Amino acid sequence: MRRFVFLIMLLTLALAACNNRKCLIEGTVSDSNLNGKRIFLVPVFYEDSLGVDSVVIQNNRFQFERDQEFLADIRVDYHYRYNTENLLVVTEPGNIKVSIDVESSGGGTPQNDSLQVWKELLMQRNSDITRLRKEYVNFLNDGDSASAAAAKANIDAIIAKFNDRTRQMAQNLKSGTLYDFLIQRVPKGK
Repeated sequence: MRRFVFLIMLLTLALAACNNRKCLIEGTVSDSNLNGKRIFLVPVFYEDSLGVDSVVIQNNRFQFERDQEFLADIRVDYHYRYNTENLLVVTEPGNIKVSIDVESSGGGTPQNDSLQVWKELLMQRNSDITRLRKEYVNFLNDGDSASAAAAKANIDAIIAKFNDRTRQMAQNLKSGTLYDFLIQRVPKGK
């Protein structure tokens, strides 16, 4: 009898260990017109039909479950994608909460929390550069080469700061799916 109880306990522990390796992505969409439409989990580095997963959005909610870690893009069916932003996620073990909206967001696990921070830095960088590029063009059109050069220097400084921050994030991670992604964004020496 003791062996039977011991065997049951071992089996329970083994199942619990397996369940801890699962990635559960629980998502919401803000647009109720998306109910009944498909949303996709697409591996970033191998977009073949075997790696893509999809579910139907119901009650503004969807859920994916994976047991393999990779970088993926969550995207609404392209016929209905207007006013939604794709979202990168790492399918690491744990519960990931995502919101697909005009500005999508996600988090809940270490790599996805870091990925959200990186995305926000990227969005700020892009906004700053867009503003400065407009200023740069206006200065050039006005014949103000000194101000245009200053705007260009500011653009270069913003890019360098973002690249340094991305490198630092990767160094803090040391390894993993997000580390690999970030290192590819800013190779050493740039």
